[in-house]
Amino acid sequence: MTLKHFLLLPVLLFTGFSAGAQQVLPATKAVLDQVEELQLRNKPEEALKVLDTSIKTTSSPADLAYLYAYKSSFYTFSDSLLQAKQLVDLSMENARKSENNLSLAVAYRAGAYLNSIMNMPDAVVKNALAGLKYAEHSDEDPATKYHLNYLLYGAYSRWDEGDKMEKYIRKARDYAIKAKSINLQVNVNNGISSMYLAHYKRDREKSLLDSSYHYLNQSFALLEKHPGKVSGNTFVITCINLANYYLDHASGDLEAREEKAFDYLKLTEEKLKNKEASSEKWINVFGIKSGFAKQKGDLALAEQYLLQGLALLVNDDTNHYRLEYAVNKDLTDIALKEGNPGLAVNYQQNAENALKKSFNEQQLFNAQKLEVQYETRKKDQELKLLKEREDFSRKQNYLYGGIALASLFGLVFMFVSYHFRLRYSIEREKKLAREKEDARQQAQIQLKLEKEEQARLKAEQELLDLRRQQLEKEALANSLIIERKNDTLRQIQDKIQSGEAGHIQKLIKEEMLMQADFEDIRMQIQELHPDFFNRLSEKAIQKLTPLDLKYCTYLYLKMDTRQIAQVLHVEPQSVRMFKYRLKQKFGLGKDVGLEEFLRTY
Repeated sequence: MTLKHFLLLPVLLFTGFSAGAQQVLPATKAVLDQVEELQLRNKPEEALKVLDTSIKTTSSPADLAYLYAYKSSFYTFSDSLLQAKQLVDLSMENARKSENNLSLAVAYRAGAYLNSIMNMPDAVVKNALAGLKYAEHSDEDPATKYHLNYLLYGAYSRWDEGDKMEKYIRKARDYAIKAKSINLQVNVNNGISSMYLAHYKRDREKSLLDSSYHYLNQSFALLEKHPGKVSGNTFVITCINLANYYLDHASGDLEAREEKAFDYLKLTEEKLKNKEASSEKWINVFGIKSGFAKQKGDLALAEQYLLQGLALLVNDDTNHYRLEYAVNKDLTDIALKEGNPGLAVNYQQNAENALKKSFNEQQLFNAQKLEVQYETRKKDQELKLLKEREDFSRKQNYLYGGIALASLFGLVFMFVSYHFRLRYSIEREKKLAREKEDARQQAQIQLKLEKEEQARLKAEQELLDLRRQQLEKEALANSLIIERKNDTLRQIQDKIQSGEAGHIQKLIKEEMLMQADFEDIRMQIQELHPDFFNRLSEKAIQKLTPLDLKYCTYLYLKMDTRQIAQVLHVEPQSVRMFKYRLKQKFGLGKDVGLEEFLRTY
């Protein structure tokens, strides 16, 4: 990969919220418009301050869903993935509270963008399609639909699925036009141009190259017509892509192509000098100039351009190790062509150092990514558990409703039956004595039935109570087992990270030996009274920690010091010291045994 190919696709940040103004309060709409304007002027720090102020003064869940989603995109773009994930979760939480479809679409859009940065196309497709599902029945906020379709286009481009790429990029273009956002229209034209260029590199059909150039020209025409409505970043990308086209793909005289390319590079330099775009874009300018110098055979000039760009990268506050690597690789090739192997070795060493730094930087990024994935799975598990509880509660309500309905039908039946008997007794006055006796007997039978019904309902209620207590005990047992297994897994992970892989098999064997014992422990835990821990906490003179409660449970179950040490992967001496501290927390004297004290509860 050469230097000039680093910049082809537009950066996808949150823009264009004004079309969804009816979904948010007027004050929030004004904030979103202000943030969009600051973004066009490449002032992310000021935009974040505006968002923070609005979040503190806003209580509407629908508005907060937009604000948190917008804020998350800034942290995602700066690779602060965990902070971005927390903001995405806040956006989704408020969107669900609002029960507003467009707010939900925006929250899913934020999640899709985060997954796109983390290079997880499967998750991008899942979130983007969910967002479109909530937004498809509304004509408002076409900018959100634009971004969701553009994210789908980006995901399918990673898999090179041409039909779906074409489908979603075209939809994105339609929504960019509906949003009346010049910046989005330029972005999507650049995206279509890049799609055709990728197809051209694969199929080598000139019509594809012509289409790529056509959409670049459309982007530039919009830049010229609406210069104040396009971000500096988008402006620079468009001009650099056009200059790169004249370097690599245009036909004709070299000098004519160079002149056209340098016209676009001049516009880029003016924009960069005004600090309306990132300083790292300079390297693309010097890379293209160096490419033309190499085509003319002027290797010294090509080297000079690359050194200018490299100086900017090295002196920049931000790390650009991948770009430093690419520049040094190009410099290595030039030095070899000039017959200067010593200088080539120097450039190659610089390239390798940059590559190592880039690898380390990627490792940090991957660590953030793993942490975000862990938080995502944790959140999904919590939502799943909450849904299961809601389902159980709903079924319980259905059961109680059925019982009430059956009771109502019984009462109605009793009333009708009694009314019928009363009318019948009036009509048959001659048999009044016998009818009264029958009525008395019927009343006794009915009373007996009611008592039996009450006894049955009481028995069912007691059965439900017993079942609930059993579930609580099982949950306690499972939580202790899961915590022990998690501790084992953490030890295995520590061994792997510290290079002590040989001890992993020993840990696994110990785990297998403890499994049978833990099944017995699990059955005993389920015999504990549900208020066991509450009573212990009330009796203690000092606050008990979760680890204290765990020790109390094992001691109550008559586990000896060796068993507890094996379960917790500690030395027996540590267990004895912990038992001593527990006696102090309960205020027990020397003559009172901790095990006997616990069994009284």
